[in-house]
Amino acid sequence: MIDSLQLYIKEYSIAGNNNLTVQPASYNSGSGEIIGEHALFKNEAGREFKGSKAFLNTSKLNLDIKPVPMGIGCFIKFSVPKIHNGNNFYSVGEQGTKAVIGMVEKELFDNGFHTNLEEAGISRIDTFKNIQAEEPFSSYYNLFGMLKARRAIQRGYGTTFLIHNTQQEFCVYDKLVEMKSRGIETSSFPEQTIRFEHRLLNKKKVHSVYGFSRLNELFKGGYEVVRNNQIEEWKKSLFSYSVGEVVMLGSKQLEAEMKLFQGRYSRNWFEQFLKAYGSYHLAQVAGVEVVKLALSNLEADRLKIYRASKLLEEARREIEMVKKQEGSEKTLSVLYQELKEKVCLN
Repeated sequence: MIDSLQLYIKEYSIAGNNNLTVQPASYNSGSGEIIGEHALFKNEAGREFKGSKAFLNTSKLNLDIKPVPMGIGCFIKFSVPKIHNGNNFYSVGEQGTKAVIGMVEKELFDNGFHTNLEEAGISRIDTFKNIQAEEPFSSYYNLFGMLKARRAIQRGYGTTFLIHNTQQEFCVYDKLVEMKSRGIETSSFPEQTIRFEHRLLNKKKVHSVYGFSRLNELFKGGYEVVRNNQIEEWKKSLFSYSVGEVVMLGSKQLEAEMKLFQGRYSRNWFEQFLKAYGSYHLAQVAGVEVVKLALSNLEADRLKIYRASKLLEEARREIEMVKKQEGSEKTLSVLYQELKEKVCLN
């Protein structure tokens, strides 16, 4: 359920023997003037360290001590399932999450950074749900483009769909494609896994959605609140439509495709639209090579076969110009109902 956590640390101490890296401030090469230097921290011996920021990166976590609007802030970010399982594919329960917090605290201590993480604030939390889809990711791509969240920007990247504003992000993507891009072997994971991630990007948004923003509250009933509210947020954002409304959205998309043909072909635009759509689906279902082979068994004239296959290719390209992607014969409403049930039901 919980993927990444970013914690804001107020109370901490740093041992004299630590593994933090201090990044020096830049300076003007002509005058020697130091630019952007800050007093970052003092170690337990009282020695002060200055620079642009300090950081610690390990296999488990990333720590940053850096300037923030109110002074100097300390942030720690880590992936709960990656630490617990070795990868972030499967979710971790409440007790497993609590164990991970202990591991992170020990990792920090071993590197000379001492703190009590349960007193930390949550400045970002990413939750997720994996579903095994009945169709390839591309089959749902047009659907995602219709499910607009309010006051948000949409971006599509082929195997990823992102809706975001300054407070939060809703991200849907092909999980195995993402893992392969990072060099992870995926043969042992379920195929056609679509991942739904909800990312709350600051403390204020975390508190407004979950009603708390301190880490210790996560283990005092907060974990169940996160689980339930995660589903409610998806219902309010991408899955707020009824199936009938999705049918209406689909008709609007088809209308937009028709309008392009109307502008291109004027009086006989609908005949051209039907021909192009028919050719497109013939090419999708059977394949151009299969159509050519069937024609060769019926028609001896090679020139006719060539012209027919060329017509088929041109019509397919014409439809692909007005469509994004399609990989399923199911209607948009059926695809929507499948995703809504799998994402929004416990």
